[in-house]
Amino acid sequence: MRRLGPAPFILLALALPSAGLHAEPLPKPTADYVAEGTITSGKKGSAPASVRHGAGKLRIDTEVDGKKAAIFIDLEGRTATVVSQRLGQKIAMQIDPERASEAVSMLDRDAKRVGEAKIAGEACDEYEFETAKGHTVVSCVTSDGIALRTRDVSRNRVIWEASRVTRGPQDAAQLVVPSDALPLQIPKLR
Repeated sequence: MRRLGPAPFILLALALPSAGLHAEPLPKPTADYVAEGTITSGKKGSAPASVRHGAGKLRIDTEVDGKKAAIFIDLEGRTATVVSQRLGQKIAMQIDPERASEAVSMLDRDAKRVGEAKIAGEACDEYEFETAKGHTVVSCVTSDGIALRTRDVSRNRVIWEASRVTRGPQDAAQLVVPSDALPLQIPKLR
Protein backbone atom coordinates (compact mmCIF):
# COMPACT_ATOMS: atom_id res chain seq x y z
CA MET A 1 0.00 0.00 0.00
CA ARG A 2 1.38 3.41 -0.91
CA ARG A 3 2.04 6.10 1.64
CA LEU A 4 -0.02 9.27 1.55
CA GLY A 5 1.90 12.31 0.36
CA PRO A 6 2.33 15.35 2.62
CA ALA A 7 -0.35 17.50 0.97
CA PRO A 8 -3.40 16.17 2.88
CA PHE A 9 -1.56 16.70 6.14
CA ILE A 10 -0.37 20.14 5.25
CA LEU A 11 -4.02 20.94 4.60
CA LEU A 12 -4.44 20.71 8.35
CA ALA A 13 -2.70 24.06 8.39
CA LEU A 14 -5.47 25.46 6.21
CA ALA A 15 -7.76 26.56 8.99
CA LEU A 16 -5.51 29.09 10.65
CA PRO A 17 -6.97 32.43 11.78
CA SER A 18 -4.77 35.47 12.27
CA ALA A 19 -1.84 35.19 14.63
CA GLY A 20 -0.82 38.86 14.96
CA LEU A 21 2.48 40.51 14.12
CA HIS A 22 4.62 38.48 16.54
CA ALA A 23 4.96 34.72 16.70
CA GLU A 24 2.25 32.88 18.61
CA PRO A 25 0.46 29.52 18.35
CA LEU A 26 -1.98 29.24 15.49
CA PRO A 27 -5.58 28.89 16.68
CA LYS A 28 -8.14 26.44 15.30
CA PRO A 29 -10.82 27.47 12.79
CA THR A 30 -13.66 29.72 13.95
CA ALA A 31 -15.94 29.38 10.91
CA ASP A 32 -17.90 26.45 9.50
CA TYR A 33 -17.34 26.33 5.74
CA VAL A 34 -16.65 24.40 2.59
CA ALA A 35 -13.77 25.51 0.36
CA GLU A 36 -13.29 24.12 -3.14
CA GLY A 37 -9.98 24.29 -4.94
CA THR A 38 -6.90 22.36 -6.00
CA ILE A 39 -4.48 20.26 -3.96
CA THR A 40 -0.99 19.35 -5.18
CA SER A 41 0.95 16.38 -3.84
CA GLY A 42 4.54 16.18 -5.00
CA LYS A 43 5.11 13.94 -8.02
CA LYS A 44 1.45 12.92 -8.12
CA GLY A 45 0.38 16.28 -9.55
CA SER A 46 -2.75 18.30 -8.85
CA ALA A 47 -6.31 17.22 -8.17
CA PRO A 48 -9.57 18.97 -7.36
CA ALA A 49 -10.34 19.01 -3.65
CA SER A 50 -12.81 20.33 -1.15
CA VAL A 51 -12.22 21.08 2.51
CA ARG A 52 -15.14 21.15 4.93
CA HIS A 53 -14.97 22.32 8.53
CA GLY A 54 -17.56 22.11 11.27
CA ALA A 55 -17.37 21.74 15.04
CA GLY A 56 -13.62 21.06 15.13
CA LYS A 57 -13.68 18.42 12.40
CA LEU A 58 -12.28 18.61 8.89
CA ARG A 59 -13.14 16.55 5.83
CA ILE A 60 -10.91 16.71 2.77
CA ASP A 61 -12.29 15.16 -0.42
CA THR A 62 -9.64 14.58 -3.09
CA GLU A 63 -7.77 11.78 -4.85
CA VAL A 64 -5.25 9.45 -3.20
CA ASP A 65 -3.27 7.13 -5.48
CA GLY A 66 -5.62 8.05 -8.35
CA LYS A 67 -8.78 7.08 -6.47
CA LYS A 68 -11.36 9.34 -4.84
CA ALA A 69 -10.89 9.51 -1.09
CA ALA A 70 -12.18 11.39 1.92
CA ILE A 71 -9.84 12.25 4.78
CA PHE A 72 -11.59 12.76 8.12
CA ILE A 73 -9.65 14.76 10.71
CA ASP A 74 -10.62 15.36 14.31
CA LEU A 75 -8.56 18.38 15.32
CA GLU A 76 -9.12 17.98 19.06
CA GLY A 77 -8.68 14.21 19.05
CA ARG A 78 -5.64 14.51 16.77
CA THR A 79 -6.77 11.62 14.59
CA ALA A 80 -7.06 11.18 10.84
CA THR A 81 -8.72 8.45 8.79
CA VAL A 82 -8.73 7.95 5.02
CA VAL A 83 -11.86 6.42 3.49
CA SER A 84 -11.69 5.13 -0.08
CA GLN A 85 -13.07 2.41 -2.34
CA ARG A 86 -10.79 -0.61 -2.66
CA LEU A 87 -11.82 -3.79 -4.46
CA GLY A 88 -15.44 -2.64 -4.49
CA GLN A 89 -15.49 -2.09 -0.72
CA LYS A 90 -15.50 1.14 1.30
CA ILE A 91 -12.33 0.95 3.42
CA ALA A 92 -11.40 3.16 6.41
CA MET A 93 -7.65 3.35 7.07
CA GLN A 94 -6.64 5.14 10.25
CA ILE A 95 -3.47 7.14 9.79
CA ASP A 96 -0.68 6.16 12.14
CA PRO A 97 -1.61 8.11 15.30
CA GLU A 98 1.92 9.48 15.64
CA ARG A 99 1.89 10.85 12.08
CA ALA A 100 -1.67 12.21 12.40
CA SER A 101 -0.80 13.92 15.69
CA GLU A 102 2.33 15.42 14.11
CA ALA A 103 0.25 16.78 11.23
CA VAL A 104 -2.38 18.27 13.55
CA SER A 105 0.42 19.82 15.61
CA MET A 106 0.96 22.24 12.72
CA LEU A 107 -1.90 24.15 14.31
CA ASP A 108 0.31 24.53 17.38
CA ARG A 109 3.29 25.94 15.51
CA ASP A 110 4.38 29.49 16.04
CA ALA A 111 3.68 31.67 13.03
CA LYS A 112 4.22 35.26 12.05
CA ARG A 113 2.26 37.51 9.74
CA VAL A 114 4.27 38.22 6.61
CA GLY A 115 1.81 39.83 4.19
CA GLU A 116 -1.66 40.08 2.70
CA ALA A 117 -3.33 38.75 -0.44
CA LYS A 118 -6.68 38.31 -2.14
CA ILE A 119 -7.61 34.79 -3.22
CA ALA A 120 -10.96 33.47 -4.45
CA GLY A 121 -12.32 37.01 -4.07
CA GLU A 122 -11.46 37.11 -0.35
CA ALA A 123 -8.88 39.06 1.63
CA CYS A 124 -6.46 37.00 3.69
CA ASP A 125 -3.34 37.46 5.79
CA GLU A 126 -0.25 35.41 5.04
CA TYR A 127 1.38 33.57 7.93
CA GLU A 128 4.72 31.82 7.82
CA PHE A 129 5.65 28.86 10.01
CA GLU A 130 7.95 25.87 10.00
CA THR A 131 6.79 22.24 9.94
CA ALA A 132 8.21 19.57 12.25
CA LYS A 133 10.43 18.47 9.35
CA GLY A 134 11.85 21.97 8.88
CA HIS A 135 9.87 23.04 5.80
CA THR A 136 8.86 26.69 5.61
CA VAL A 137 5.13 27.03 4.88
CA VAL A 138 3.10 30.17 4.16
CA SER A 139 -0.66 29.97 4.54
CA CYS A 140 -3.01 32.79 3.54
CA VAL A 141 -5.93 32.81 5.98
CA THR A 142 -9.13 34.86 6.24
CA SER A 143 -10.01 36.66 9.47
CA ASP A 144 -12.42 33.81 10.35
CA GLY A 145 -9.86 31.08 9.90
CA ILE A 146 -10.28 29.79 6.36
CA ALA A 147 -7.04 29.00 4.56
CA LEU A 148 -7.28 30.09 0.96
CA ARG A 149 -3.77 29.14 -0.15
CA THR A 150 -0.94 27.16 1.41
CA ARG A 151 2.54 27.17 -0.10
CA ASP A 152 5.51 25.00 0.77
CA VAL A 153 8.18 27.66 0.32
CA SER A 154 10.99 25.14 0.86
CA ARG A 155 9.83 23.13 -2.16
CA ASN A 156 8.58 26.14 -4.15
CA ARG A 157 5.06 24.82 -4.74
CA VAL A 158 1.48 25.65 -3.90
CA ILE A 159 -0.07 22.77 -1.95
CA TRP A 160 -3.62 24.10 -1.68
CA GLU A 161 -5.46 26.95 -3.33
CA ALA A 162 -9.15 27.66 -2.91
CA SER A 163 -11.22 28.84 -5.85
CA ARG A 164 -14.51 29.20 -3.96
CA VAL A 165 -15.56 29.42 -0.30
CA THR A 166 -19.05 29.02 1.16
CA ARG A 167 -19.56 29.75 4.84
CA GLY A 168 -22.33 28.08 6.80
CA PRO A 169 -23.23 25.15 8.99
CA GLN A 170 -22.01 21.76 7.79
CA ASP A 171 -23.88 18.46 8.09
CA ALA A 172 -22.24 16.76 11.11
CA ALA A 173 -22.82 13.32 9.56
CA GLN A 174 -20.58 14.32 6.62
CA LEU A 175 -17.68 15.08 8.99
CA VAL A 176 -17.31 11.66 10.61
CA VAL A 177 -16.06 8.35 9.22
CA PRO A 178 -19.03 6.51 7.66
CA SER A 179 -20.25 3.62 9.79
CA ASP A 180 -20.39 1.31 6.75
CA ALA A 181 -16.65 1.65 6.05
CA LEU A 182 -14.66 -1.49 6.82
CA PRO A 183 -11.82 -0.59 9.24
CA LEU A 184 -8.35 -1.55 8.04
CA GLN A 185 -5.32 -1.45 10.32
CA ILE A 186 -2.05 -0.59 8.65
CA PRO A 187 1.28 -1.26 10.32
CA LYS A 188 3.32 1.83 11.18
CA LEU A 189 4.88 3.19 7.99
CA ARG A 190 8.36 4.61 8.07
